[in-house]
Order: sequence, then C-alpha cells, then structure tokens
Amino acid sequence: MGSPWVNGDFVFDLNDNVLFRKDERNYINALGIQQLDTIGNIYFLDIYLSKGNCVEMHYHSNASELTYCISGEVEVSFINPNDNEWQSFLLEKGDAVSIPQGFWHVACALTDDVHLLATHDTNNLQTVFGSDLLRLTPANNFADIYCLNEQEVKQTLAPIQNTIIIGPPEDCNQRGNEEAKQENQHIEPPVDKTRRVTVYEQDPVENGEVQVTKAPAENSEVQTTLASMPPQEMTEETRESVPYGGSVVQPIHLCENCLRQY
Repeated sequence: MGSPWVNGDFVFDLNDNVLFRKDERNYINALGIQQLDTIGNIYFLDIYLSKGNCVEMHYHSNASELTYCISGEVEVSFINPNDNEWQSFLLEKGDAVSIPQGFWHVACALTDDVHLLATHDTNNLQTVFGSDLLRLTPANNFADIYCLNEQEVKQTLAPIQNTIIIGPPEDCNQRGNEEAKQENQHIEPPVDKTRRVTVYEQDPVENGEVQVTKAPAENSEVQTTLASMPPQEMTEETRESVPYGGSVVQPIHLCENCLRQY
C-alpha cells in the first residue's frame, strides 16, 4: 500500500511565471503542474487588464474554465454551440462565469485595474488563440471557402505576425481615432429581432440586405394589388438572427392571385 502523503512543493509565487506581458498593467501569470507538482488537476491564469484591453478570442481544447472577477469590471463573451449564439456577460467584483470546454471566448476590460482568476480543470492547459488561426491559415483557404479576394485577405491579416494574447497590440494606431473608424466602417442599425419586417416598407436602394424589384410606375394594377394586400400577407417575410449576430431575410411569400399579376 502506497503512502497517503504527497511529496513535493506546496508553495509557488505566480509572479515568477509570467505567461504573457504586454505592459505593466496588462499581463497574465500562469500556474500548472510544471510550476507546482502537487497542484492536482488545476491550472490557474492570473489576469491583469486595463480598460480597453482584451484577452483575445481563444478556446481550450482540453478544459472547462471558471473565471472569477477579483476587481474591476469585465465583459466575457462566448459562442454557445448549443444554440449558435454570441452571449456576453458583465462581471464585477465577486462575479464568476463558467465557460465549458471548447467554447470560443474573449474577455475585455471595461475599467482599469481589472484582476481575474481563471481556473481550469486540467493541470496542463491547451489553448488555441484567434491570432494563430488567422495568421497560420493560408490566405487562399479563406478566399476559396468564403469567396473573398485573396490579396485583400493577405493585406488585411498581414499585420498579425505573432500570437496576440492581450490585444490590441502596443503599436496599434487605430485606437482612439473614432473619426477614421466611422469613415471606413459601415455601421448597421440595430435590429429588433422581435419585429417582423415587410420588404415593401424598405427602400431596396438603401437597404443592402433586401433587394426587391418594385413595379414600374405605369403598372398601376400591380401597385394597387400590393397596396391592397392584407397586413398578415405583407408581413410573411421575417428578419431572423443568424449564428454569431447579424440578420437574414427570408424569401417573401406572395399569394397565388398576386403572382398572377406579374
């Protein structure tokens, strides 16, 4: 019968094992079996963030995670594969969030002096970071699979040369330049997912998602038919959420008599 007593080291200072350091206010310490051989089936990440910094999107292939907020405010988000939705949670001091194994997640500091303790049910954590997926996947794969311009993909992803872990990088020149962001980014209006949308209420020129050919002006008979359609028939077309945000417009269903007018 073996001895019930455990031999080895029992104390370790997490500050002696820095996993990643961006600056003096944004860094992560790690503790696993390599640092403390009596730790059992536990892996700690001791995380410090300042406002606007994020532990980049990543997932753990061999462990679930429990993240506890020691100080500050942080938003933790993940894709829930059970319903294919992006979910976000606000953590304040004393709050914890459970992140199941394999969930794609991110943590962003909403205030300065954020301190998190992430506990994992393994002593040898495996992590896949989003920056590695982007920089190591051949650009032609993205282009072929998603029907993108390969050169534009290369140009867009070229700045990602290393694993980010805490972003944005120190040399990022976009943060704070809100005017430039607005000029180069099309911001979609918020979508009320509970509202049924009628395509005839929208201008197809202004709405890039809905392309509806209106009847010519001289075809008053068709216009009269559309105008006289009951509301319940005009609202068959619905806007629904798609995985990871956004919206999709389903095909419109017209009554048989209406179709004959065309």
